[in-house]
Amino acid sequence: MLQSLTIKNIALIDNLTIELGNGFNVLTGETGAGKSLIIDSLALLLGEKADKSLIAYGENFASVEAVFTTDSEEILSRLEEFGLDRENTIIIYRKLSTDGKNECRVNGKSFTLSMLKAITSPLMDLHGQFQHQELLKESVQLSTLDEFGGYEIKPVKHQFKELFFRLKQIKKQLSGFNFDSKDREKLLDMYSFQINEIEEAHFVSGEEEELKEFRMKVLNQERLAGSFDRMKSILDSGGMGQGVAEQIKRLEREAMDVVKYLPEQNSILERISSLRYEIEDIKETVDEASDGLYFDEFTAQENERRLDLLSSLKKKYGSSIDEINEYLENVKKEYDKLVNSAEVIEKLEKEKDLVSKELSVKAFELSALRKKYAEVFADKVKKELAELSMKNAKFEIKFETVDENTCDETGFDKIEFMFTANAGQPLKPLNKVASGGEMSRFMLAVKNITADIVCVDTMIFDEIDTGISGDTANNLAVKLAKIGTNHQVICVTHLAQVACFGKEHFYISKADENGVTKTRLSHLDRDGRISEIARLIGGAISDFSKSHAKLMLESGENFYNNN
Repeated sequence: MLQSLTIKNIALIDNLTIELGNGFNVLTGETGAGKSLIIDSLALLLGEKADKSLIAYGENFASVEAVFTTDSEEILSRLEEFGLDRENTIIIYRKLSTDGKNECRVNGKSFTLSMLKAITSPLMDLHGQFQHQELLKESVQLSTLDEFGGYEIKPVKHQFKELFFRLKQIKKQLSGFNFDSKDREKLLDMYSFQINEIEEAHFVSGEEEELKEFRMKVLNQERLAGSFDRMKSILDSGGMGQGVAEQIKRLEREAMDVVKYLPEQNSILERISSLRYEIEDIKETVDEASDGLYFDEFTAQENERRLDLLSSLKKKYGSSIDEINEYLENVKKEYDKLVNSAEVIEKLEKEKDLVSKELSVKAFELSALRKKYAEVFADKVKKELAELSMKNAKFEIKFETVDENTCDETGFDKIEFMFTANAGQPLKPLNKVASGGEMSRFMLAVKNITADIVCVDTMIFDEIDTGISGDTANNLAVKLAKIGTNHQVICVTHLAQVACFGKEHFYISKADENGVTKTRLSHLDRDGRISEIARLIGGAISDFSKSHAKLMLESGENFYNNN
């Protein structure tokens, strides 16, 4: 359940914390006081898209933080999936900034919006005054029926879904063999030529760099030879005593004479000797490099031929040797696939027929279950509607069957909720006949039936009583209170009949503070509730209206005492 909610800098709310109770919580207040801002804040926790216009004027951020407690295995498992400890207390934080940054955290760990939705969807179920329009969608109607069918429908639906996607995969594989025998032979010839061409060339990774390096040596052979000759001349001038090597030897001899008389300068001799060895080594290296500089014509021509061949292959098969070899592996697979295509096609066709039959069997099994539960569901809805002052309402679920080629992963069934609120009128699609007030009652009837099935701890209703009054409002209040016996219910309402059934009552108001309008929230005691219910009844608050409000509040209290 939702234990507490803290909102900062959301429009008129600068800093508000609400401690919620178990059961039925009601929120009332004047129009425009900020009740919808609390619903907007809860929607942010459900992963709804952030709107920067919610940030209070003059502030650079807004935030919402909620503390939940839960024993739900589903939620604890999801925490574990996202790398969090299986803790019964869950703290969810969301922050919006004027610079567009959006921060989401669950128990201190950063979450994406999709991860946030995965965590909060089983924690809270939000029904805004316009969100019952979702129930007009056929896809939502079908999922509602499937939820009602619960554990009997769920595994069959899952099996159908697996078969559906397997069949889709097989058909996709078969579409890859969409060619006649002539096309097949042409492809085989082309693939065979490409495989032979690349394999005969036999280029290996890194070879292109080696070929280009060799080409540079050949092209600059004369320049390199001149440089090597000059280096050898500097190192050793043909025994004339002018080369660096000879000069170092002379230097070494002079140092030997010095050391005879100044032994402490032996380090000079050691360094000169080391230098002589290094110069001699350099001279040998230069000689070897110079001797290996000359290339025969055949080797140079072969190098150019390889480079030309590589250039040709790169134009056809890839921009590098690695890409060419990758293309080779892929074309080999395609070649093998074509060679064995007849056998593969036969195997896939057999599997397709088998999966198609299994899919049809599972589809009819799923449809039979849905039709069975559709009758039970329709009867329950009609009973709930009768208790909401719609005794003449009729409701059925219309089924239409599609085939394998037009179905989706939900099955062969297309359903539509058929409804009429008035006696003697034909059943029509729900979206064609239901008024706003009727839709509110229909939604509540459905939620009252499915509340214990969907296993959501906290259910939030935002002005679901729109268009309702009188005895109907009283019946609606009882329905909400009944849901509140097993769930936490949070309801924004304008009706006194609903407010008097709340176990906890919060009043939302506006106040001018230093010339700035702020939203404030207070938890009402019994006297406060009587005054607020009197205001909701209408007219000026008087002893008479308070007396009426007290009687209404007592009716709500009696409900809990007797249930």
